[in-house]
Amino acid sequence: MNRHLLFPLALLVITGCSSPPNEVTPFRDGALRAPTYVQASDYCSARNATPKWLGRAPAESGVLFQCIAN
Repeated sequence: MNRHLLFPLALLVITGCSSPPNEVTPFRDGALRAPTYVQASDYCSARNATPKWLGRAPAESGVLFQCIAN
């Protein structure tokens, strides 16, 4: 394989792995989904709100919540 092609490919792999995923995503009916309760709580705290827990996300892929204004 050409050496000139290896560096950009390696750079793409390294930067792709280091970029954080979008942790909180909109779900439906105003609900949000986060991977953990801590991330959901931090998300609401940053908005001066309190999390209202709605349960587990489908396939146990996180938690569902809403931010309620204080």
